[in-house]
Amino acid sequence: MFLTLGTTLTSGAANAINMGREHIFDGLMTRTRARPVVRKLITPNDAFTFAGVSGTLGVAALYFGVNPTVALLGGANIALYSGLYTTLKRRSITNTWVGAVVGAVPPLMGWAASSSLSDPGAWFLAGLLYAWQFPHFNALSYSIRDEYRRAGYVMTAWTSPALNARVALRYSIAMFPLCIGLSYFGVTDWVFALDSSIVNGWLTYQAYKFWLEHRNSPKVANHNGQLIDPNYKFNSSSSGSAGSGGASNGFARKLFWGSVIHLPAVLVLAMMHKKGQWDWLFGPDEEEAF
Repeated sequence: MFLTLGTTLTSGAANAINMGREHIFDGLMTRTRARPVVRKLITPNDAFTFAGVSGTLGVAALYFGVNPTVALLGGANIALYSGLYTTLKRRSITNTWVGAVVGAVPPLMGWAASSSLSDPGAWFLAGLLYAWQFPHFNALSYSIRDEYRRAGYVMTAWTSPALNARVALRYSIAMFPLCIGLSYFGVTDWVFALDSSIVNGWLTYQAYKFWLEHRNSPKVANHNGQLIDPNYKFNSSSSGSAGSGGASNGFARKLFWGSVIHLPAVLVLAMMHKKGQWDWLFGPDEEEAF
């Protein structure tokens, strides 16, 4: 209970700080313009006050109700998301890699609550969540890349569509060894390595098609969003077609929805194939019996 409460409160704190800091820019994007600070339902100071109370209570719940390690991870994730990630979004494409770390921390918190972070399984699970965010977010951001550009957010989706697609494919492939690692280190049985490979293969195929479409797209800006050619003309005839060479959003949408299905599918398979999950029915493996 304390783990769920503390994680929810710290997550709420990080998001509140983010909304307080970015409300002006959030109003420029369709996906964020309905946020409460943008709509003036609350002020930025209200958001910061909520964040302070929520963050303090959340870290306290994790510290006293779970353990200090989990509390440290929760507090660090607030700082990482609302401090470094939010700042980098307007300065460098590296923001996406930092943001992926934020998404990988909650599995570590859950693992540290029940076991030890010295277990390899903790890091393979966190790595899986880290890798998944690239096909998910890169596909999402490509579909609204022009909005990101106009709002001043430096994303590979518009600075370099080819890199954006390549990174999505690279991390889709990375999920194969990460899932196999969960089986190798005894978190799941070996059937999971097979089952997850089918699901990972499906996602990788979507990422491959996304990459094929954009592999020859021109690089528009450098890593900090500075245009390579100051006279470059952005084509806005379709939804945010910056630097896309006229490519559509079709494969991006397929990859995005594929990623939405992929993650719960892999996690459900991991729970189904948790080591010892079916011992009550089939008995323990011979190796475990001795």
